[in-house]
Amino acid sequence: MKFEWAPQAYRLLNGVFCVYKPGDLPVHKVMEIIRGNLTRDLNALPCYTYERKHRDKSKVSFQEKNLPTVTSVPADMRDLSDHRLVLGDRYINSDHRLSFLHGMSRHSSGVLVMGIGSGCEFLPHLGLSRFLRVYHVKGKLGLSTDNFTPKGRIIERTSYRHVTKPRLDKICAAMQANHQKWMFQYAGLDLESQEAYEIASSGLVRPADRDVPPVIYGVKCIEFQPPDFTLEIHAINEKCTFLQNSINDIGLQLKSSAVCTHIQRLRYGHFSLEHSLLRKHWTLEHIIENIRYCRPLLVPEKLFSNHLIGHLEERKKLAANEETEMFESLESNSTIK
Repeated sequence: MKFEWAPQAYRLLNGVFCVYKPGDLPVHKVMEIIRGNLTRDLNALPCYTYERKHRDKSKVSFQEKNLPTVTSVPADMRDLSDHRLVLGDRYINSDHRLSFLHGMSRHSSGVLVMGIGSGCEFLPHLGLSRFLRVYHVKGKLGLSTDNFTPKGRIIERTSYRHVTKPRLDKICAAMQANHQKWMFQYAGLDLESQEAYEIASSGLVRPADRDVPPVIYGVKCIEFQPPDFTLEIHAINEKCTFLQNSINDIGLQLKSSAVCTHIQRLRYGHFSLEHSLLRKHWTLEHIIENIRYCRPLLVPEKLFSNHLIGHLEERKKLAANEETEMFESLESNSTIK
């Protein structure tokens, strides 16, 4: 996609897009890089009216000897007060309003959903959807650090020769079973009810409220080469610190110790690696194209489950009833007076 007029391209910078965050790069640095790239690409396009009329910029030049003087001017351009060399670049970094959804720690990598312009106002709706996130979490047996990361100070070294993949799989299965009980509890469902069975049969059971503890929907070992191993974890409401603590807890249950060495997010709901822009593609054209590519993922059918829609409607009705009762009580009090 090629643009010939900067204001036209700037108006298209409204929506939700997806990038791949590299490791050892904090999220705020990602936003700073994207802002700088957008500013650079927009200012490289014609920004002022005269630049659309006169594509050949060599027609206006300045010669510096004692004082700057104009050496050549187009015939129909009499006023230089709106020239780029007088006004400067039209766009600056603060012109781009950016936000992100569910960030990651500095040393993690993977899919990062971001909003720009009016898309920043849509991100809270995505947060209410409580999408399932998929991670590949790497751990290393035999080590324990003070902050559960490989950058921390080593506080313990243990043996791991007795650890086998079947034992690791057993612990992962037990962890998944424990969290599945909480999954129905946080969704406001009775585990033995017919409603719980129907919702579980129709798809993913998401928490009814946003402020609930992390829930693991699935965990399995996909690679085991002692002392290194890799787990695939499906979770909701988790943070990187929770995943790091989980690796430490698994090490303790294995009668050993373990430290998390890397976290990679493979999917955020419907946003996957194929939707993510690599760092070399954090440019104006690719971001606008990615906004258009991600637009079909923002329809209500993909954002909310039937159970969640019903729960939100029920809460809305309760709020409306409470408001009606409050007004009725106020009217009755005024009548008595």
